[in-house]
Amino acid sequence: MAKFFAALGKVCRVALRMSRAGSTSHAALLTVLISLSVLTSVLIVTFLVWNADAHADRLAAISISGAIDRERSRISNETYINAHWNDAFAHAYGTMDDPWIVSQWGTPIGLGYVIDANGRTLFAHLPSGRAPPLADLIGPRTLKALLARVPANEAAVRQRGDAMVLLGKAGDTPALIAFSPIVRESGPATLDTSTYRIFVDIRLLDNKLLAEWGKGFGLQHLRWAQSRRSAGDEASTLVRDWSGAPLGTIAWQRLAPGSLAVRELLPIIGFSIILFLAVAALIARRVQSLNRELAIQSHSAIEAGRQEREARLLADSDELTGLYNRRRFYADLEHAAIPANLDAMTVGLIDLDRFKPINDTFGHLVGDGVLIEVARLLRDTAGPDATLYRLGGDEFAMIVQLDGAATLRLAETICAAVAAPMRIGDRQVSLGVSIGLAPFVDSELTPVDLAKRADHALYHAKRERPGQAVPFNLELERRLLDDHVIEAELHASEFENELHFDVQPIVSMQSGAVVGGELLARWTSARLGVVEPQRFVEIAERSTVIHVITRNAMRRALELLDMLPPGKTLSVNVSACDLHCAETVDAILDMVSNSSADPRRLCIEVTETAVMRNLDAAIHALHRFRAIGMQVALDDFGTGYSSLSNLHRLPLDKVKIDRSFALNFDNSYSVSIVDAVVNLCHSLGLCCIVEGVETASQAFKLQKIGCDLMQGYLFSYPLNANVFVTFAAQWFAPREEGRPRIAG
Repeated sequence: MAKFFAALGKVCRVALRMSRAGSTSHAALLTVLISLSVLTSVLIVTFLVWNADAHADRLAAISISGAIDRERSRISNETYINAHWNDAFAHAYGTMDDPWIVSQWGTPIGLGYVIDANGRTLFAHLPSGRAPPLADLIGPRTLKALLARVPANEAAVRQRGDAMVLLGKAGDTPALIAFSPIVRESGPATLDTSTYRIFVDIRLLDNKLLAEWGKGFGLQHLRWAQSRRSAGDEASTLVRDWSGAPLGTIAWQRLAPGSLAVRELLPIIGFSIILFLAVAALIARRVQSLNRELAIQSHSAIEAGRQEREARLLADSDELTGLYNRRRFYADLEHAAIPANLDAMTVGLIDLDRFKPINDTFGHLVGDGVLIEVARLLRDTAGPDATLYRLGGDEFAMIVQLDGAATLRLAETICAAVAAPMRIGDRQVSLGVSIGLAPFVDSELTPVDLAKRADHALYHAKRERPGQAVPFNLELERRLLDDHVIEAELHASEFENELHFDVQPIVSMQSGAVVGGELLARWTSARLGVVEPQRFVEIAERSTVIHVITRNAMRRALELLDMLPPGKTLSVNVSACDLHCAETVDAILDMVSNSSADPRRLCIEVTETAVMRNLDAAIHALHRFRAIGMQVALDDFGTGYSSLSNLHRLPLDKVKIDRSFALNFDNSYSVSIVDAVVNLCHSLGLCCIVEGVETASQAFKLQKIGCDLMQGYLFSYPLNANVFVTFAAQWFAPREEGRPRIAG
């Protein structure tokens, strides 16, 4: 800039000397005028270029600020939805080993935590697997500020309507830290800052996210810079944290629209100096055009954030999918459950199958893409008769203005549409969807009743008919009522005294001798009478009662081992909930270690389904059992979905082939399968047990195949534990006629 002023001054001095000398040459005057025009134009253009480049840098910084604000709004909404939820309240104030906690908050979009009112970490999930306490991750100062900003009581949380967000760091990475107390959606407001459990969702503002913003804004090399000083071709903006302290510097390659415009028009400038002023005008217009485009783009980013916040407040929409959210669902359900809609309205709850493995394997960006694509399929399939909602995670809902039969046909169409393979970016994924339906057939049904009915139908679909739509009916209603009664009795103080264990013998294929037994839970309730084992165990697995059953089974097994002859083994069934509960695993290990029993005489039986619910956690627990000498058996082999693919990964000693194969032994196909499984087990050094043996013909075929052990009614029904002790001991009689007669 100084050089241009110096040149302009020199031209002025020349013109002044020419004037003093009396020179009136037109050429000289023209030269002076052209020189003055050129220098003035260059000066003006230089100023415009400099101003345009600086203005572009300022607009880019505003765009980045708008993007951070937009991300803040999004995580605030998602965190509040996760925390302001009756189901979350019901589970989060219990044990953090609750499977519901792991399934809902074990795969958040960001980094998920649950802390108490003092900031102590109760639950944590990081994609890396390493989950330090929240204070270590975000720093004690930020944690203190977080706790200080928590609303005073539950009513204040509801009134606020969104989650608080702090801009800080997670480790060394800048992050948005959203937090909200976990409270009920409605009902009594009894919690305050002394009793809260707080849900925290952390969204990393890492270079990967900045690169995505850069693509949206047209900025290249958008990144966190090591220093506040930018290189010559870079611009930067300082970002401050929640306290106003510098958080870091975001740098990007300068857009420099003014310089770009000059380079584009430089050939024209060189071609004719006479047209320089016209060219300067073109440059100015070009610069203004580029600035307008950048201003529009920046304004669009800021306006999009503002519009999304307004849309959330006005329409209660889900920001990711564009569907309505949980709050709008219950509000609409309240208005829809009126007599005018009787027999013409159905509530549907929709849950994706196999979404968690996709999200865990490919990351949350692909997971988000799946949710967006599913929302599109729902909109395209449902049409105008259904209002659609995303309740959170991979759970959706719909309110359909059709009767039950028509809604069932629509739901089946949705299941087929979602089951088709879909392409997300460069990935092809396959998943399914299960749907529970609750028709509005009784004017006495409240919105809560309808939602519960749909939820129970969904549970039935997920458990017994995955990938299908299941309408709620009277049979499910009776089962629901019965389940409530059974669950209440399971929690009664008399349950442990009423619980006992029978033992079904396990017999050697070669010698016919009883080599051990499997403990089977039995319950005779003073109020309900005999309750089917499969029924009460299934209900117990939905709560912490399953841990009580498992610990009592292990305690009884240790007592029986002291009474059994040496060498006899006992098997105890362990559920998926037990494997994923560190307290129960520790309790079992402590009981065995503190007893006089030989751990090698104990066998833990787990099903394929239980193992595959969380394969890594299950493998870790099974290794801990084997480390003290206990055996591990894979139960019901052949009925799950892992089978051979994961058999080599599990720390096993035995494999129990499911009873369905023995019952179908007249089918040569079943015989071939069992033969192949037995050979596979032997090649892996595993003992093979066949369940459900009921006839001598089946036993003969299994013996011919080479099975090691058998279990079934051919040998004995499950026996009272004391009877089993006598039964097993008498197999040591010296002669065949001295042995007891096999039952069955």
